[in-house]
Amino acid sequence: MKQLLTCLMLLVALSLIALPAEAPSMDKRLDLKDVNNGLYTFQMGNNGKISQLVFKDLHKLVYGSATWVSGKRYRRDELGRLLYWASYPPTNDTPLVYEGHPDWTPDMAVVLDSLTTVAFDGDMDLFEFLPAYNPLNIYNPDIPNNQYYANQDIVLESVAGEPAPLDFDPYENETFCFSIPQPGSFQTPGFLTYSSYYYDYCPFNSPGDRDWGLSRASSTHYPLGLAVHQESYCWPVQDHDWMLVNKYDVFNMDDTDTIRDLALSHYLDGDVGPVNWGVELAADDVSGYVKGAGYEFAYTRDADGDSGLSPYFIASKVVVPGFQGMFHNWYWRVGQGPDDRNPRDLSPYHRTSNQKYWLATGRNPDTAQYTPLRPEDPDIMSYEQPTPNDTRFLYTHFGAQPGTYEYMETDEDGNYYKRLDLLPGQNLTYYVVLFVGNSIDDLKAKSLAIEAFVENDLIIDPSAGYTSIPFLRDPVNQAPDTFDLRWHNATPPSEYELLWKPFGAPATEWNVITLPGTVNSYSLSGMDPHTWYEIKVGAIFLTPTEVYLESETKLVNLTYTDVEDDVLVPVANISNYPNPFRQHTTIEYQTKVAGQCDITIYNLKGQAVRSFKESPQNAGKHRVDWDGKDNQGNLCSSGIYYLRITGGGYQQIRKMLMIK
Repeated sequence: MKQLLTCLMLLVALSLIALPAEAPSMDKRLDLKDVNNGLYTFQMGNNGKISQLVFKDLHKLVYGSATWVSGKRYRRDELGRLLYWASYPPTNDTPLVYEGHPDWTPDMAVVLDSLTTVAFDGDMDLFEFLPAYNPLNIYNPDIPNNQYYANQDIVLESVAGEPAPLDFDPYENETFCFSIPQPGSFQTPGFLTYSSYYYDYCPFNSPGDRDWGLSRASSTHYPLGLAVHQESYCWPVQDHDWMLVNKYDVFNMDDTDTIRDLALSHYLDGDVGPVNWGVELAADDVSGYVKGAGYEFAYTRDADGDSGLSPYFIASKVVVPGFQGMFHNWYWRVGQGPDDRNPRDLSPYHRTSNQKYWLATGRNPDTAQYTPLRPEDPDIMSYEQPTPNDTRFLYTHFGAQPGTYEYMETDEDGNYYKRLDLLPGQNLTYYVVLFVGNSIDDLKAKSLAIEAFVENDLIIDPSAGYTSIPFLRDPVNQAPDTFDLRWHNATPPSEYELLWKPFGAPATEWNVITLPGTVNSYSLSGMDPHTWYEIKVGAIFLTPTEVYLESETKLVNLTYTDVEDDVLVPVANISNYPNPFRQHTTIEYQTKVAGQCDITIYNLKGQAVRSFKESPQNAGKHRVDWDGKDNQGNLCSSGIYYLRITGGGYQQIRKMLMIK
């Protein structure tokens, strides 16, 4: 009987693969969506951060990248009155006077703060762009239905425009949660589209310093008042699958003041090397820059190519449609990033209290600390670091600056067309493109293609005859023996092949069903509920030679439960992060009652590979770290594992994926 129950419980555990991958969490974290366009994988955050980009499953290229926005705002008091310096130049002790104060005079200098908001600062571990529902707001009792919307405020994945997000309207909204999936589809240029929404201020007007991360206690964030709608696009399509296009719509939410002298920057920390290498892959990279019309991109590569193991470059560029502007690019050593912990400090220990704003607008606050990658000599069109290092750079695109001739130039209508300002209640659209190449010449050709692609509104010519990788959605189980399958393709093939076999069976046992290229769904019946299956879709293109491309393989089974005297009661909010993971993951769970809790990790064969026996615990939140090793200290192999937590009358099982 006990052996039978053990088998049944394992079947229950395996059947839970059909459950959502992420359980709701009372402890709201910044959401990370795992993205796979068929050629590269990465994690997309709901705050403007992208991390862990891997190319062709073998080549690590990016540790982390993020958007930074800089600008100047007038300082006002709590009543909205402009503030002025009582004397100029000011010090930290200079009094502030509002307009109309008995001591105010018209010749006083207005207070204008230079501010920068970052999605992620890799040196200070700071997050200043945050979704509306974030770790600072999660326990705010004044936000209606906080927990519900916190679990919805994530990165929304849409395939061929389905599902659609809510329309983004940051001015007339009560929930500020736009990533709730809507029925039907929406117009998007991306085959895979990832929508996220974030702010550098609190849309609920919650008090307190609104930043997150390890350095938040030593940093003060002054918001620019920005709401951002980000859409990121991938195309598993020939000649387009090497790039990730991020579109940012940035809104000035102030109804009175213009954000002046705007700068749009992209921070990138590239770690180029084989995915199964450790920290050593970061230390021997070099970064460089290529300037000129159609180019203006920065890149990182491995200095010696790791003897052929690391042949690829990762590059980035910023495009503001209709605006030429100016460009710069800065490098600094790990741990020596720019400082803006108190951007209002008038007596900093370095040249400026906001080094980030200086760098973003093309000025060097410390020549011993920051090195330009974009050649400042007009006759030199490219530069590459001569010495390998753990490199990171800040690519920045900005308008004319005060004190320059360009700043005062006007067009025929009297507009200062070389400045980059954001008027009250207006929005600005720009793009950050990450792209992969295998040489400088390859990157230059792709940079020109990106310029034309953005100018053409990211439209792929349907008559060009491009091949594309099919995208298979997660199968839907229909009792008792059927998988309902749906897939999409950016370009229609001549025909499809639907392939399936029992998990672990040799490749000779693939069953093949041939379908017309116009068919995008199929009901696979007669399946055994006790068996796990591998399912994939192949697309055959005649161009005129035959090209065969396959989707990701799905590992699925039909839901099967037959429990006699065991009742499964879910533990609250079990999760692990990251997931997928390379060797280390943090298991987080919340117990409903006090008592002992047992944690066991199983492989696909149902064998227990690692056990944690936690001493009696109070009810509440707990964490356990798994280093990817079994009970004997051996490193486990890549693959799917199942995490089971039992104790106190409950049991919960979760799927995890280890990759190398």
